[in-house]
Amino acid sequence: MKPIKFGSFKGQLFYLAAASLMGLLTITGNQFVYSSIFLLVILLLIKLKNLPGANLLLMISCYLLFMAAGYIDSVQFETEFTGREKSFLLLFDDEIQLEGDLLFAYAKAMPTNEKLAVRYRIKSVTEQQSLQELLIPGMSCQASGSLNSPSPARNPNAFDYKNYLQHNKISWALDADTLSLKTCSEQTSILTPLKAFRHKEIARIKNTLPEETSALAAALIFGERNLFDPETERSYQKIGIVHLLAISGLHVGLLTGMLYFIFIRVGVTKEKTDILLMAFLPVYAIMTGLAPPVVRAAAMLMMLIGSRRLALRMTPLDAVCAAFMIMMLVQPAIIYDTGFQLSFAVSFSLVISAPVILKSFPTFLKQTAAASFIAQLSSLPVILSTFYEISLISIFANLLFVPLFSFILLPILLISYMVLSFLGVLPAFYLHLLEKLIHGVNLLAMKLSELPMSTLIIGELEPFLLFSLIALIPVFFYKWEGFVIKESKPPSWLFALPLIPLFLQMILPYLNPYGQVVFLDVGQGDSIFIQMPYNQGNYLIDTGGVTPFVKETWQQRGNPYDPGKKILVPYLKSEGIRTVDKLILTHGDADHIGGASALLEEIRVKQLIIPRVSERSALEQDVINKASVKGTEIYLGGMGTGWKTGQGEFLILNPSESIGERNDQSIVLLAAIGGNEWLFTGDLGIEGEKLLTEKIKEIDIDVLKVGHHGSKYSSSDLFLEETTPDTAIISVGEKNRYGHPGKEVITRLEEHGTRIFRTDENGAIIYKFKGDSGTFTTQLP
Repeated sequence: MKPIKFGSFKGQLFYLAAASLMGLLTITGNQFVYSSIFLLVILLLIKLKNLPGANLLLMISCYLLFMAAGYIDSVQFETEFTGREKSFLLLFDDEIQLEGDLLFAYAKAMPTNEKLAVRYRIKSVTEQQSLQELLIPGMSCQASGSLNSPSPARNPNAFDYKNYLQHNKISWALDADTLSLKTCSEQTSILTPLKAFRHKEIARIKNTLPEETSALAAALIFGERNLFDPETERSYQKIGIVHLLAISGLHVGLLTGMLYFIFIRVGVTKEKTDILLMAFLPVYAIMTGLAPPVVRAAAMLMMLIGSRRLALRMTPLDAVCAAFMIMMLVQPAIIYDTGFQLSFAVSFSLVISAPVILKSFPTFLKQTAAASFIAQLSSLPVILSTFYEISLISIFANLLFVPLFSFILLPILLISYMVLSFLGVLPAFYLHLLEKLIHGVNLLAMKLSELPMSTLIIGELEPFLLFSLIALIPVFFYKWEGFVIKESKPPSWLFALPLIPLFLQMILPYLNPYGQVVFLDVGQGDSIFIQMPYNQGNYLIDTGGVTPFVKETWQQRGNPYDPGKKILVPYLKSEGIRTVDKLILTHGDADHIGGASALLEEIRVKQLIIPRVSERSALEQDVINKASVKGTEIYLGGMGTGWKTGQGEFLILNPSESIGERNDQSIVLLAAIGGNEWLFTGDLGIEGEKLLTEKIKEIDIDVLKVGHHGSKYSSSDLFLEETTPDTAIISVGEKNRYGHPGKEVITRLEEHGTRIFRTDENGAIIYKFKGDSGTFTTQLP
């Protein structure tokens, strides 16, 4: 049979994919920028005559089609709820997460089918066990609670949860008060049986296999990473191999290859094997949670297998472009999914470079190293936009771990799972050996992540530098390929070309004449970042934290919330902060120092300043010990001590004595920054304020960080009369259990004519200055 040509776009579907992406971005992003780019590309192609007129017409048609798809997707969704509803019938049709006393899931509210983000606080260990056994995808249950509009990003450069939910057509978060299992009934649909199977199998893996084995098995077989220890997962991320914990195209390809080999060996014909694989791939994509990399790999393989059966000549590049377009057309908002971006950035680069660049390397080891380098480089824009740092040992780590995972761990875990499914049990000695092996692999990843400079913080790229990086990467590959075709060695400078934007981003702080004071919204706690102009000093006052409450074993979560890890460290990394010159911990309460451990783990701290007191909290002593291990200088701050920079002066006013109530022994810092006198008071109360004003006369300030989150036992009339602040900033948690800030404090500040900013209402509060003038802005309008 004569092969059928794939059309005039054979091997060139890339042009259509690019036009489709530009169409979507024109609607969802900056219309002028993306429409101009598309027009310039079309004019350039016409001038160079690279494509026939019919193909250019197809590009324009794709551009308009995806503009229309993006527009329809953006306007077709409207919420059916007002926000006043209290009773709901919920259909749990997707994965349900149970951790400690918290249940989280995305569910549909019946009968409208509108999706909600559901949170439910479990009341007892009995209820927890019942939920684990009975609540699976496909169940609908009665619930009551209140609808809340999801909060946008409350800090600069932070993850915007509201925007994320909107992209997924979710307008409301339901805080459920009751979830009645007695009312639950099973609903049938095409997908829910597979999702229910996935849910049950993950639970079985968790309950049957040892801890580290079950975590890796759930990740590699079903794409579930919630069982992973957060510290271990962070180690994989730091050395650039976290992609191995997700089901990627490599995993799908290896699994498909294994099945193909098994089917052929047992006597199944090639034709029937192809049909079986094409039926298996979409089922597997659903069972693994429909993650974009899996969907992409499954779609590509199905198209390549199908085109072979139909004698169509589809290239791998055609397949990846077709998968790209189909996924965008079905779900336009997926272009903002990090997994989607990473998967296709790497796939495009590897597929395009494979015929020339990768084939130029003579050995498997060199080809693997080159593929790892290409993958890391092509993913740089996405990695930096998400994590603000890069791994410096990722190529080495991938050379070591990719074969280990692909040819040893993945096959062993797949076979173990199959045996477990058939026999219901695995030998104890085998599980012991397997756990030892996986523990050794995890330990190796952790040791590598602890190497000095295993990661390099770059910060959030300035828009023009991000655009430059995106433009330079394909230029680099084009030039590299040119040298390979000429059979000449690429010059060393070529490999530095795409790194120029990163270098420029790293030196920008040294050229920046602006400084800033940022009161981060860390909930019910304090964390204030001071950045001096020209990188003359980075100072951090407190780190936020969560006050611990005693919980029973069943209530405890494997990954408790830590503002230091979730808010502070990502913010500092986004600002490109690699070193904190001084970390001032005002006193030993958890809501002020709880995030310090996460900070010390991730960012270098030159000096730790703690109050000069006789007694310390256990948490405070733990932070001091960790800082000592990290090589941080420990300094005891007391009245009269301080430091100066080129454009700032800092003086510690409190504590003056080494004994007293902890809050009143807080470090109080007077700072002259950006044309203002600032007073940072920690948790200073009325008694501490009184002693301070008695010992130090005429504390005339411009900006007051209100003591103790605006407690009614702080900011007395006497203190406000002595300090006369023009602006007051209250760091306080939204809807906190303490009732902060007190109405009395707000009234006193207003009576003194003081302008008030609050993190619970304004989110982060930023003062940006140059020289002796600056402006306050807030994260939330």
